[in-house]
Amino acid sequence: MLIGIIEVSEPNHYSAVNGLLKTYASDKNNKIIVYTLSAIKLALDENGLPENSSVVVLDKNCSLNKLLKDIENISFDRIHICTIFDNFTDFARFKPQTKEMFLHIHQCEEWYNDDFERAKKTLLLSLKNKDQNRQYSRIIARTVRDYLYYRLLRKKILHDYDRYYKLKLIVHSEGQKNTLIKYSCKSPIIVFPFAIYEGMEDRSQENERLKICIPGVISQAKRDYLSLFEALQQNSETLRDRIFLHLLGYITEREKPEMKAAISNLVDSGYQVYYHDSFVYGKEFDASIANCDLLLNNQFISKNNTEVYGQTKESGMIFNMLRAAKPGMLPREYNVSSEFHDSSLFFDDYYHFVKIVSQVLDDTQLLDRLKASAKKLSVSYLPDNLYSRLV
Repeated sequence: MLIGIIEVSEPNHYSAVNGLLKTYASDKNNKIIVYTLSAIKLALDENGLPENSSVVVLDKNCSLNKLLKDIENISFDRIHICTIFDNFTDFARFKPQTKEMFLHIHQCEEWYNDDFERAKKTLLLSLKNKDQNRQYSRIIARTVRDYLYYRLLRKKILHDYDRYYKLKLIVHSEGQKNTLIKYSCKSPIIVFPFAIYEGMEDRSQENERLKICIPGVISQAKRDYLSLFEALQQNSETLRDRIFLHLLGYITEREKPEMKAAISNLVDSGYQVYYHDSFVYGKEFDASIANCDLLLNNQFISKNNTEVYGQTKESGMIFNMLRAAKPGMLPREYNVSSEFHDSSLFFDDYYHFVKIVSQVLDDTQLLDRLKASAKKLSVSYLPDNLYSRLV
């Protein structure tokens, strides 16, 4: 098969592109062309491009419309559109030569339950919890534009792709699939992971402290860093010389004063804390998660909109657990697939989180069991074991 994979909207979705690419490439009869951003190409190159694949970069001198027109001149067996984000106009006009179209749905509500009530609720929640550097006027303008313009384009995309191609939807969890079925989605739905396991070596054996890693941008908008920092601060006497906290991301500009002050307080209390000055990807990201003992998901399950993690959208943290074969700590309300239960620890709040961390520190066999379960699960997410999901 000749397969096209298009990810020109979100550099953070490198893992999803890599997973698709490596899984298709496991069949040497396939040829894969990836159309993507320079940051994703760099990460793919670092990770190793399969021989039966190539990459075309959307650079600054080329418009997305021009790139899509070039793609239309090639006859594919199937095309994956990984993320559209705000590029709805271009993809609504996209008419490729392909038999099958795979549309990746990251937010179920956005595509299948985008009525006026959702728009109103999303706007009110976003204004209440203004995130990162966005001004109130921009939040309002984005909501209005989405409801009056993007919403109609999403409906057109679904209609046209279903009419002219064999449309199939890709989601990243059973929870998302169940949500789409609840919303009366008629298209075939395939559950495929956001990241895959490629035999990443565990480098945590020599850690002198329990190394807890939190991947992602350091912002209170989507993740609850401040409650975590407060709980650790209040238990510094018993934990400060036993934990290394690796914040695998950078602090947003607007939140630097507050976040840096909170981190400084932890360091002054005796904790080891490390964070980055810019976006982390590729080898640096992989080395960091390979070196940790536990991955922590400190996300708000539902905050700024009607999407709910584990139900209508999925967190990349779950798939970092798979990619690195590492156990995770998650909020109890997160609707995670049962296959993750043996390699996960669930907490009710951050004071409960501290109690669980103390248990892990006092029972080394507990951490060993969690890591063994994580490795067993990850092996089932090797490319060869996932290929049947796509074909």
